[in-house]
Amino acid sequence: MAVVQSVPITRTARARHKIVAAFCAQHAITPLDTILYTPSPELKPVFDKMIAQRVIRREAQGYYWLDLRAHDAVIVHQRRKMVPVAIAVSVVLALVVMLFFYRG
Repeated sequence: MAVVQSVPITRTARARHKIVAAFCAQHAITPLDTILYTPSPELKPVFDKMIAQRVIRREAQGYYWLDLRAHDAVIVHQRRKMVPVAIAVSVVLALVVMLFFYRG
């Protein structure tokens, strides 16, 4: 199954994308390839959340690596949460359009 990369729209998604890009650019995706990383102040809340989700793993003081499997799992979980919302919005929108164009 092909993974489709979405365009980050929200501020949080952009921050997450910047953090992931920094780790991937330096190939810090295994415990053996840790990097010294200090997030900028605007990325700090997202970085802390990624540590809490265990997407970013800490090996030593200031040395981190990106767990790609955990990152993919978080993305899949977020998408699965949005499916019922998308279905509900689609049904409501279809009903509104049908009522708008109804001539009876």
